[in-house]
Amino acid sequence: MPALIDALPGELYQKIGEDGARRAKLWLDATTRVMSTWSVYDKFGVPRLLYPWPEGGKAYSYDLGGIFHGGDLHQQAFLVECKKYSNDNQGEPFDKFLAQSYVTLKDHPQLADHFLWITWHPFRLKTWNELWSEQKIRDAIVSERARIFGGVTEDDARRSIDDTIVADLSKRVWVIVLSDRQETLVISKEDRAEVLKLRALQEG
Repeated sequence: MPALIDALPGELYQKIGEDGARRAKLWLDATTRVMSTWSVYDKFGVPRLLYPWPEGGKAYSYDLGGIFHGGDLHQQAFLVECKKYSNDNQGEPFDKFLAQSYVTLKDHPQLADHFLWITWHPFRLKTWNELWSEQKIRDAIVSERARIFGGVTEDDARRSIDDTIVADLSKRVWVIVLSDRQETLVISKEDRAEVLKLRALQEG
């Protein structure tokens, strides 16, 4: 794996971030559409969710990773960034998420098929339908150009962007908005156990 264990990002020390990741993981598991999930806050998840920026010797991370189950998504991998925010101050973090997902798809395409942003508050409402457009992805890459291309100008960074990967990424980004009450409207632990039991019998 391409992780940099000695460059742990700041969110590992943020309790709010840890709570958001835990709750997002519980929600994902409760959909019954994931085969397994892991967290960057767990020992197992750390080396699977940290990746090196191409330039500068730093690492970026995702909060969660996992494998989908069933339907057209079966056995496809996903990476998740969670923001347990109560306000819309998410623009810059989302841009970083887009930029790092571009790097992941470019340098480690075998490790993720989908990139999920899970939040508890909508943001950039005036451009909501364009959040992960190709242009927004390019702008995000340029904003993080020093970590991706080194000391280059904005124009040089734009010329260095792989448009094929940008177009591909724009089809792989999900933005999911949860709420405290919505989290309770999922399958119960008891019923989920029955679903998993039935699934094991069918697959066995």
